[in-house]
Amino acid sequence: MKSLSKIRFALFAALCVLIGCASSTSVRPETGKEPVVPKKIAVVPFEKLTSEDGSRVARCPVGGTFYTTCALPQNAEAVVQDLFLQRLGKSGKVAVIPPYQSDTVYRKVRIDYEKAPVTEQLQRTGKALEVDAIVIGFVSCFRERVGYAYSAERPASVTFGIYMIQSSDGDVVWGRIFDKTQQSFSENVLQSSTFFSRGLKWVTAAELAEDGVDELLKTFPGYR
Repeated sequence: MKSLSKIRFALFAALCVLIGCASSTSVRPETGKEPVVPKKIAVVPFEKLTSEDGSRVARCPVGGTFYTTCALPQNAEAVVQDLFLQRLGKSGKVAVIPPYQSDTVYRKVRIDYEKAPVTEQLQRTGKALEVDAIVIGFVSCFRERVGYAYSAERPASVTFGIYMIQSSDGDVVWGRIFDKTQQSFSENVLQSSTFFSRGLKWVTAAELAEDGVDELLKTFPGYR
């Protein structure tokens, strides 16, 4: 019986090496404060975060963390933003002003207070919109896989962060980063749980981002 189990495991491992699987997500808290549960929030348009010196890293203007950067298609930030709004909307626990309604106010605040820190601009936007908090996201990497679902030359890679800023004082009360490149089972044998969630295949960047949004929302105040 033990020999049969070893054979099954060997076959399973070989299959994973051939097909590949995702590594665990890298989610890091960006603040040590106890997050509050808002009743009403506004989401401003998510933004691209790019390197200005060719170093492949960029500093987040809200959390201060350095993000890895890579190729960013034109709609990368919109993809992550829409995934976040869809998931948040399904919870039905928080009233949300979407980006198409908050954008005009946010742009005006950024013009009026051009030299102010981004957190202050977001705080002022939150007060103007009369919400408890403002949510913003930054996308620094959205590299598509090269190849097919079961045969990829290069895996998808996605990096983004989402933050919530309290309108009353401008504090960052919640923030998380998702930074992940899909790995094969042989590269990360101890982190194989997400390997099964997509049917033993190499995922697209959008699918990887979808997993990331779901992971981040697990700790979003009031989401669950």
